[in-house]
Amino acid sequence: MPVTRNVAWDGRLESFKGRDTVQYVLAAASMASACAACRAPLEPGEPLSLLVNVTESTAPDGTKYVTFTDCVCHSGCSGPGLSVERGPWAPSELTPVAARMVLTQDSDGVKGRPVPVLAYTLVPVVAFREGGGDLTSALVSVLLFHGFQLALGPDLGGIVGDVAETAASCTVAVDPQGLVTFSIGGRLLFRDRLRPENPDDALWMEAVRSGEHVLVISGDNLFITSGGLDLRHAAAQGTLVIGAVRVHRQAPRFAG
Repeated sequence: MPVTRNVAWDGRLESFKGRDTVQYVLAAASMASACAACRAPLEPGEPLSLLVNVTESTAPDGTKYVTFTDCVCHSGCSGPGLSVERGPWAPSELTPVAARMVLTQDSDGVKGRPVPVLAYTLVPVVAFREGGGDLTSALVSVLLFHGFQLALGPDLGGIVGDVAETAASCTVAVDPQGLVTFSIGGRLLFRDRLRPENPDDALWMEAVRSGEHVLVISGDNLFITSGGLDLRHAAAQGTLVIGAVRVHRQAPRFAG
């Protein structure tokens, strides 16, 4: 039974994650705040166990997909484990998780220009393997194909300065009623209804109206909570991608 720092894990996990196994184990443990068994808080340094469910599927073209779902427990509540099952090739039960914020950037003589940000990820993580190669993130692969770029680090200031515009196939649309959508190639990935009377929502919408792009921060292993955004794990695993997505503004709808 391998143990990385204070986290015990099933050795069979390495056959799926390969050289990324240790980083995966540490990221999963650091992102957990409560024991999945007893729900008590996890304290720094205490012995933990990682349990991982792997769902394998095969697309009609022979591409093998792997979905990872993990949880962390006190070692006294559960030992490490790995379960493997077969599933339909089309990934299902994927849940979008997102957060919005407004950053500022000094550029072109404009001090404190507002930059609207949409942080977006999907859980659980879905990866695929072609021709016996390494596992590749399905979400990251799609984003890179449409003009996103890998972020060099988790620093938001550096991300704002380095980001480039994505392909025209990527759009963020915001209508005057507060409906926000994020689409790639005509496929809707995320939608949310903002409330203009909410100060935070109003600030984000105003930042969108004052510019031409939304900074989309995406990929796997983003830690998004009501308390903030942690990009360190995604950056460490090379699954953090960024792109300036052009805003499509919808005209107001009037009752006729």
